[in-house]
Amino acid sequence: MDGAAGSDNNRLEANDLQEIVAVCDEDGIILSWNWAGEEITGFLQEDIIGYHLDAIIAPESRQFLGQILGIERSGSLLPGLPVRLQTSFGWEVPAEVTSVPRPGTGGWLLVFRDTTLKVQLQEQLDRMDALYRGLVEDSPDIIYVLDERAHVLFINDTVETLLGYSKSEIIGRDLIELVHPDDRQQAYWPLRERRHADRATRALRLRFLTRAGRPRRYDLDFVYISLTSAGLGPTRLGARPRGGPGDLPGTQGVARDVTDLVMLNEFSRQAELILPVCSICHRIRVTSGSAVEWLPLSDYLTRKTGVLFSHTYCPDHVPTL
Repeated sequence: MDGAAGSDNNRLEANDLQEIVAVCDEDGIILSWNWAGEEITGFLQEDIIGYHLDAIIAPESRQFLGQILGIERSGSLLPGLPVRLQTSFGWEVPAEVTSVPRPGTGGWLLVFRDTTLKVQLQEQLDRMDALYRGLVEDSPDIIYVLDERAHVLFINDTVETLLGYSKSEIIGRDLIELVHPDDRQQAYWPLRERRHADRATRALRLRFLTRAGRPRRYDLDFVYISLTSAGLGPTRLGARPRGGPGDLPGTQGVARDVTDLVMLNEFSRQAELILPVCSICHRIRVTSGSAVEWLPLSDYLTRKTGVLFSHTYCPDHVPTL
């Protein structure tokens, strides 16, 4: 007797569950409703018993009633069918319903699991994924992921706007094929970078070839890029890949277009090589904003380089006494 009583005390009742447990007859009329149903939907047992199942199913999910109520004929379970429950509070609750046929009774045992937190987390992940993809795809820089052979696994849409190649033309190729032949030797290891943080490749200037037939900038068939790359493998010093998806050897990198900056510096350097000099006194014109100065050559060099001059006489101009 004591053993039987103990067994009864340890028995899990429907009202002890956090999931909604309902029993329906073969026509979908609710016969039983546990306390979780009251807490989640707000419908009391005495208010809901005797009503059809569609009383607690939101309108947009009623299309699944045929699947739920057709399980008896197929003789199988319905694992985790997503539906939305109608509440007495005026809002809907996302849930997953499992339908178990009750042999000999012509009805069903229905278990509704509240998936509000799961749905909220998934929605947050979807928003973060959309934000991430927007940041990556809309970036003005080329962002890429390479495998251990430096073959392209992923590259964003910028490769098309910047170099003229479509993503389908680049995926699977060795990225070094896009590097100017004269820069490939110094690009080989950075495109196979395995280091992280301060030891990784930063601001390496290379030239990426543009696709033949693409309109040229500055009459060049390449663009200057500043490359930053790092390894995809473990970040802990001495760690070895374990074979998991996050431990695969490979490289991720960002190639920033610096063509305009390089050409501007080049034009500026060339401009400084041409000095406006007076034809008579050979002074050099120096313009700073709206101010204009004419400096002797010695003063100009001192200002530009810091070189100081000492004055003496050459053999042709040694003064005679």
